[in-house]
Amino acid sequence: MPLNILAISDIHGKASSLRSILGAVSSERIDLITASGDLTHYGSEADLAQMLETLNDMGAPVNYVLGNCDPKEFRRGLGTHGVCLEEGLGGLGPLSIAGIGGSTPTPFGTPFEVDEGELVASLRRNSSRSAAGPIMFLVHNPPAGQLVDRTSFGRHVGSRLLSELIASASPLVVQCGHIHEAAGVETIGSSTVFNPGPAMRGRYALVRIDGKDVCVSLRSV
Repeated sequence: MPLNILAISDIHGKASSLRSILGAVSSERIDLITASGDLTHYGSEADLAQMLETLNDMGAPVNYVLGNCDPKEFRRGLGTHGVCLEEGLGGLGPLSIAGIGGSTPTPFGTPFEVDEGELVASLRRNSSRSAAGPIMFLVHNPPAGQLVDRTSFGRHVGSRLLSELIASASPLVVQCGHIHEAAGVETIGSSTVFNPGPAMRGRYALVRIDGKDVCVSLRSV
């Protein structure tokens, strides 16, 4: 049976937009929710818990990573509030999901920034724990690409090392975020890579995985 994923990113604490998205997909069969960071906007533990509780209201498992605007001290997760993939694997059925959060350094000194090499080494380490079968990468920082890391000024700011890891590891699908204006779907190596756009502005994606076939539908409310 195909796996249907609701993919979101960059909520930035805007609960009203998140609820609008969840309402828009309420008639869909959602098997799994993936959130690629910036659930809060420089938020607290309570803020993070609120966003995760709202996602949990859908009744589907939640896998997430933190973004550069989230409190990095909660990389181990918040108990039963979904599964944080900073230090372990997630997934559903045959699909494994390896993740890493934070972003490479920005001009803004945000709370969760890491060196590019550290980010990629952590993702490589996490993904090495996966069993045989399809794997998904869930990251906040985009890889260097054509669409998913392009700023409004036309500059590409994604990680070259992450793009190289994707090309060599060949995950089935990669979800990123961080660059709000860079919603899009592209291919790196044999991997489908997408940025669903910012949930704070009503953007999301529905992902259908059927064996080795991946279909990403970018949507908005």
